[in-house]
Parts: sequence; structure tokens; C-alpha cells
Amino acid sequence: MTDQPTLLPTLRQVSRDTMQEQVYRQLREALMSGRFQPGQKLTIRGLAEALGSSPMPVREALHRLSAENAFEVTETSRLRVRMMTPDRLREIRDARVALEGLLAEKAVLHLTALDLKEINSICQQMQDAADKVDVSRYLWTNFAFHRRIYAVAKADLTIAAVENFWLHMGPCFALVAPDREHLARSMQAHNRIVDALTARDGGAARAAVTDDIMQAADSLARLLVKNGPKRSSVSGGKSA
Repeated sequence: MTDQPTLLPTLRQVSRDTMQEQVYRQLREALMSGRFQPGQKLTIRGLAEALGSSPMPVREALHRLSAENAFEVTETSRLRVRMMTPDRLREIRDARVALEGLLAEKAVLHLTALDLKEINSICQQMQDAADKVDVSRYLWTNFAFHRRIYAVAKADLTIAAVENFWLHMGPCFALVAPDREHLARSMQAHNRIVDALTARDGGAARAAVTDDIMQAADSLARLLVKNGPKRSSVSGGKSA
């Protein structure tokens, strides 16, 4: 009796871009959570080694992120994380206040007990990182905190727009986070966000998120003025 070929079940083919997508998402989240700094130069080889990937997925991921304006090309044709300017900071700040305030307000309408429990847990982790001035951990938990809240709002298009702004702001957070006073002020705003969500108060949630964004923008604006040439005012005549 001869062996008959085994009839295989219908299988979904493995996508060729699985590795590329993973690399893209890791780099994107690293940018949004402050793991890179403005002006930091990058090489495909260095990133590939750090990610345990071949150069091709990294090259494709960087191409996508460059199309999203996360990177710029230097005079020597190398990629670097985009620098922040006062004008860009003001534009991003105003857009974030409008969109993230809206997401916080909408999240109140959909919150479950499990959502609140997880948001509280992340906030506690962030507080611990702030107390220890563990900047890397603080930046990651801050990113996770806001992302977890906004996911509850069930507004995918708005979240996508917000994440595009985070690509530009994320690297800047690493510049202001080492300031213990900034971390303390930021945690006060985060705790007010949690209190507002717990009370199911959409207006208070929007106000607390706005305060958090404005404080970070104000700290960064002062840093830009201190370290760079004076350009147009970030505040536009009022407090950032």
C-alpha cells in the first residue's frame, strides 16, 4: 500500500510584511513614548541590530515614518528625529487640547469598572516612576495611560490624528521629564484626570487633560527659548 499525500486544511498564508509591521509599530511607539530625542541621528544598521531584524524591514518602516514627518534628512543624507520649533509646538499643542480633550470627554460615556481599574493601575505605576524620577518608565507609563483612556472613547479616526501629533511630541517629552517639579505637576493633572473619570464628569476630564497638555507645552516652550534662537512666541500672548 502506497502512502497517499495528506490533504492539508485550508491555511492562511503568512504575510511577508509581518516583520516589517512589527518593526514599524515598535519604532512608532518608541517615538510616541519618548525613547528617542529630537535631533537624534539614526542608521538602518544600528536600528536593525537593536531590533534583531534585517535591514530591509527597518528601511521600509523608516520610509513610512518619514512619510508621517517623524524624521527628516540631514545634509549628509542621514535620518534624524525631527527638531521642535516654537511655531510647531504651538500648533501641536492647540490641536492636542482640542482632540484629546474631546477623547477624554467621550471616554466618560463608555467607561467600565474594568477600564477604571486598569487606568488607575497605570496611574499608580506612573506615580511610582515619577517619585523615583525613573524617566524611561515614567514616559512609557504616561504614554500607556493616555492611550488606555482614549481607547475607551471608541473614536478611531480621532485617535489616529492624536497619535500623529504624539510622533512629534514624544521625543520632546524626554527633554522635560527629568525635571522633578515638572513630574510632580504632571502627576497632579493625571490624578485629576482619574478623579474626573471616576466621577463620570466629562467636563472635568477634558479640563484635566487640557491642563496636562498645557503644562508640558509650557515646560518645553521655556526649554526651546533657553536652548535655541528666539523665534515667534509659543504662547501667542498668553500662558502656554
